[in-house]
Amino acid sequence: MIKDKNNMSYADFLMLQETERSRIAEDLHDTTVQELVALSQKLDLANLYFDKDVTQARLELISAKKQIKDIIEDIRNTIYDLRPMSFDDFGWDASIERLHRDVDQKSDMNVTFDIDSINSVDNVIQITVYRILREAVTNVYKHAKASRLYVTLHIQNKEIYLEIRDDGIGIQSDIKENHFGMQFMREKVKLLNGSMAVDTGNTGTTVIVTIPIG
Repeated sequence: MIKDKNNMSYADFLMLQETERSRIAEDLHDTTVQELVALSQKLDLANLYFDKDVTQARLELISAKKQIKDIIEDIRNTIYDLRPMSFDDFGWDASIERLHRDVDQKSDMNVTFDIDSINSVDNVIQITVYRILREAVTNVYKHAKASRLYVTLHIQNKEIYLEIRDDGIGIQSDIKENHFGMQFMREKVKLLNGSMAVDTGNTGTTVIVTIPIG
């Protein structure tokens, strides 16, 4: 069986690509498409108000303008994920700061990042770990209904140790195994010969990922 330099079979590589495509499609449907539908409804409402209440119509348009900005930002984030070369422009530290800022702006959670720099690690590993981290964080603020999010990343014993912990509603067992986001993370971890564990319940979810680097 054909293997690449990361010891992943060609079949695994194709499966990873398919999982990533499915995740992107799901994300676009759950966020961008739904936001565009809501935006269309908001503009229809503003149009109705123009003949009856100009002030309310203007308020609807102001709200629509903000929604357009949010949609643009979501699309930019998707493009950012699809273009690993952009990681070379910003680097690990700036990308983590950007992610932290995005989560703060898009959610009401109390977010704590305790993340070491891994600039000395191979660039492919940096990009892949960043994508795993970003997917986990995105899952929390979109689905967990959490008030607190803790993200820790350290290098210890020649391993990258990543922990994402929230106090949300937990993940149903079928979703934990079959959700495209979780599949995406597991495939990325597998690509780096790492391990991933998910502990979930009514009091929150903890995801622990370890990646060998030595």
